[in-house]
Amino acid sequence: MYKELTDEILVELLKQGKEKAFDELYFRYRDSLVRFVYVRMKSVPISEEIVQEVFTSIWERRKTLVIQKTFAAYIYTSVRYMTLDYIKSHTVTDQYIQEVLDKNTVSYTSHNATEDSIYYEELQKAVDEAAMLLPKKSKEVFILSRVKQYTNKEIADELNVSIDTVKYHITYALKFMRTYLGEFN
Repeated sequence: MYKELTDEILVELLKQGKEKAFDELYFRYRDSLVRFVYVRMKSVPISEEIVQEVFTSIWERRKTLVIQKTFAAYIYTSVRYMTLDYIKSHTVTDQYIQEVLDKNTVSYTSHNATEDSIYYEELQKAVDEAAMLLPKKSKEVFILSRVKQYTNKEIADELNVSIDTVKYHITYALKFMRTYLGEFN
C-alpha cells in the first residue's frame, strides 16, 4: 500500500506518526543515500551511520518537520550537511581509533615518535575502557565490526539478528565511543 504513495503523502503520514510511512521513505532512499555519502567518505559503515543518523533525526522531529521543496531535495541536503559535519568533527578521532584498533597499520607521521607512542597507548586504553562500558550486544557488534572487520551481514548471521539491529548497535557504539573519547578530538 505505501509503495504506491508519493513522497509528499508519505511525509504527511510520517508527521501523523505512521511508522510504515517512515519505513517506506527510509527504504526508498537508504541505498542511494549511502552511495551518495560513500563517494565522499569511502567507508560503507560510516556512510550507513550518517544516513541512519539523518533518518533518526527525521523520525524524532516528525511532528515539526518542515520541507520547503521535495522530500528528495530535503533528504539529500540533510545527508550532505551531516556528512560535512562528520568530516569536520570526527575524522581525526576516527582515524586514531582505527589506527589503534588495527595495530598493523599504525604509522607515525609526527617527528616525535615517543610522544605519538604515548598518545596511542592512552588512546588504546581509552578505547578499551569505552568498549567495556558498552551494553553487551553493542560491545559484541562493535568488536565484530571494528576489530574483526566483519561485514554487517556476517555480524547479523553470527549473532542471529537483523542487519538493521546490527546497524543500530554500530551507530550506538560509535556515538558512545565519540562521546567517551571526546578528549582525544
